[in-house]
Amino acid sequence: MNDDNKQTKDKFEWLKNISFFKKLKQIKHIGLIITIIFILILLIILFGNFSFSNSSSISVSSDESTYTNSVKYAQQMEDKLKILIAKIKGAGRVDVMLTLDSGTSVVLASNDETKTVSNGSSSTTTVSASPIILQQNGSNMPLIVEEVIPRIKGVVIVSSGAKDVNVRLNILNAVQTLTGLTNSQIQILVGE
Repeated sequence: MNDDNKQTKDKFEWLKNISFFKKLKQIKHIGLIITIIFILILLIILFGNFSFSNSSSISVSSDESTYTNSVKYAQQMEDKLKILIAKIKGAGRVDVMLTLDSGTSVVLASNDETKTVSNGSSSTTTVSASPIILQQNGSNMPLIVEEVIPRIKGVVIVSSGAKDVNVRLNILNAVQTLTGLTNSQIQILVGE
């Protein structure tokens, strides 16, 4: 083991002779300084593509993976329910319509600034928030923290096979499981 340690020391002995490393050894708290520089480089890499702005214009992304439009969301849910219900044995031709409780809303990330002004015995605190705007591909977009999808308020299903009680019960159970609605919020009607 002593020979291995001595060989390792000999390999790095030439580093001691370089004046740059001699100067680095003389700087107080060099470990702390290197750590801070490393953290700053990581932050620049992490946030380098973001542009923070106080612009108040907000345009919401229309990705297919997010539901930013209530009408679009309702249509997609109707289509999915229609396809699923049509696969139930005996359901026949199916049409679905649903209503939503509210529109889609988004929660934006914001820069919050709190100011407290003291006047003797009383103090006033004001909080101002401005959305964080990201610049991506030449366009400004807000940073969305959460997208709140509207709740389904009610569903009407018209099925040509709904004459059969078993088919109607299977449709009701499927819709209740998928939507979490109660019996009174789901109407199943016999169609042509």
